[in-house]
Amino acid sequence: MRLVLAMLLLGLVVVTLRPGPGDAQVHVIPRRIDITTFTCGEVLALNGEQRDRALIYFNGYLDGKAGATVWVEEIAGARIERALAQCKTTPALPLLDAFARAWNP
Repeated sequence: MRLVLAMLLLGLVVVTLRPGPGDAQVHVIPRRIDITTFTCGEVLALNGEQRDRALIYFNGYLDGKAGATVWVEEIAGARIERALAQCKTTPALPLLDAFARAWNP
């Protein structure tokens, strides 16, 4: 099941990175990060689309670790909001830790 979730997340990333009909001039260079050291401050410094992708990835990462088989938009949104609130108060906090705390309020 984790493989299925990972493949769904990978598919989401591929679809969002694929250029659309009017985006022929846009080149997106994927950025590599170490998720254990990527901080709240770093995610807050990203532009809107990059930030959204990172937040979706981290939420999905914890879903995968927990073996989640159902995605509930309200729960995922609340977790992301709690993680962002942690990030705004503690920019040096690793983003993974902010999400772990958001999962266990």
